[in-house]
Amino acid sequence: MSRTEPNPPLRSVRDPRSLRALAHPARIALLEALALRGTLTATEAAEIIGGNASNASYHLRTLASHGYVTQAEGGVGRERPWRLDGAGMSIDENDEDPNVAQAARALTAVFSERWDERRRRYQATRDQYPETVRRATGEGQALLFVTPEEMAQVKDEIVAILLRYQDRIEDPAARPEGTVPFEVVVSNIPFALEPESAPESEPE
Repeated sequence: MSRTEPNPPLRSVRDPRSLRALAHPARIALLEALALRGTLTATEAAEIIGGNASNASYHLRTLASHGYVTQAEGGVGRERPWRLDGAGMSIDENDEDPNVAQAARALTAVFSERWDERRRRYQATRDQYPETVRRATGEGQALLFVTPEEMAQVKDEIVAILLRYQDRIEDPAARPEGTVPFEVVVSNIPFALEPESAPESEPE
């Protein structure tokens, strides 16, 4: 997810109803599963995210009604495969329409919770991953003294790097042998120090 406009641009979602429709853990899980597998039937999706095929089918149809997924070729009924309808989107928490901005912030909050949970889960299970994966994984923090315009340029350049691999989401056949799905979360916010809370004095 990005708020930039790369070339080609990501799908810009500005319909509050579409944003609210996606702000559901099961629907986000379905998008993530489709990004990993390429295509899934409702039955296959339910096996991955939990629940039953009926619920998965309902959520997939809801996602389709808002343009997030579409039916792939083959299958019938709940055994029809689904795929992503595009491999990324752009939302704006500062949209001039307050309804859009509010819905975008709510969606971002749900995404952030999932990102944080996956980060904690990896830290707890990192020893289960091959050394090559552990070495490629990492976290970092930097303090930049830049103008807002310079920060926007940095953000755009990072997104441009990430988009080099965008085609591998929509086309699993484009993934080289040995491909591992890594999640890259980019966060850039104004830096401000909060005063430390004074420790409570011990009773005499």
